[in-house]
Amino acid sequence: MLQQKGTITFNEISQQPEVWQDIIRIMNEKRQELAAWFRQEAFAQVLYMGAGSSYCAAMSCARSFISLTGATSFAFPSIDVFASKKLPYDDRRKSLLVVFSRSGQTTETIWAIDRIKEQSKNTKIMVICPHKESEMIAKADFPIVIEKAKEEAVMSTKAFTSFLFASKLFIGILMQNMNFLNELTKVPTMLDVKKYQIEMQKISSGKFLNVIFGGDGPYYGLAAASSLLVKGMSTTASDAYHTLELRHGNAAHCNQQTLVVIYATDALKKGEGVVVGELAALKSPRMVICEEADSRLGLSDHVYQLKSGLSEYSRDMLMIPIVQLLSFYLCIAKGYNPDKPKHIVDIVKWKEPFYQ
Repeated sequence: MLQQKGTITFNEISQQPEVWQDIIRIMNEKRQELAAWFRQEAFAQVLYMGAGSSYCAAMSCARSFISLTGATSFAFPSIDVFASKKLPYDDRRKSLLVVFSRSGQTTETIWAIDRIKEQSKNTKIMVICPHKESEMIAKADFPIVIEKAKEEAVMSTKAFTSFLFASKLFIGILMQNMNFLNELTKVPTMLDVKKYQIEMQKISSGKFLNVIFGGDGPYYGLAAASSLLVKGMSTTASDAYHTLELRHGNAAHCNQQTLVVIYATDALKKGEGVVVGELAALKSPRMVICEEADSRLGLSDHVYQLKSGLSEYSRDMLMIPIVQLLSFYLCIAKGYNPDKPKHIVDIVKWKEPFYQ
């Protein structure tokens, strides 16, 4: 039976398919308006921005946008936009900035939006946020409110994946890619969180000193978000790398007390298998989440094959909840409460600007 500690967090992890289904409804309702607005504005580039886990989502979405559309896209942490004397992108080009925020109240993101509005006539702002009455939604040129993604827990789970999912649908609408859109409609029915509970409980009992996440392409954003979640929820030391970068000295400290989690891709599967083999030589426990493992990836200690039939730009939605459960049970194993993580606040605010 689920322990009382972490009930809010566990429920929010479990609610994700319901949230994703509602996002499909929301984006379908906005489909014609969004497509017409995008054509009218004739954007030359789409940029993404956020803070904390929202920035991790921004990194993943920007990489997916490039791969799926061939168009220019970048991701920025909010502070880079706010604190730069010059905006960190070419604002001579007509730009759409997509802003993610789980609260709509994060100070540096609000300041960044204000700076863009003051300095750039060529940038429009889309805000994706669960809070209809938030300051950010009020500032948006095109607001998208996902109320079912509202979170009570301190660490973000369902809001994070709601940003990823809404962005994927946005890309599919812009590209009029019916195959991709049809694929995305299947995703909410394919996640069974309870399926991974016992396994993640077993793995989390390993008393690891640190957890490393690897992900390439759009999966690097997942790796970064996973590292943040593990650190924030369980206070376990954690880092995130592009998987193949682990061969460039980043795995030097790995040992029996280092769990390495790899989000495996299609294009780089062979190279990722080499990394898994080298980690085995360091005696690090390995966990791989993939569509289907080859002989090298299959040598990991823990292999989770989705066998979803989805493209790698859709199946990541089924990957991240596995690690959310891992983070949850790492926290429980330490005797902490996932709903009340140590040293973390749910909304980061500044009393006054610290940069002029």
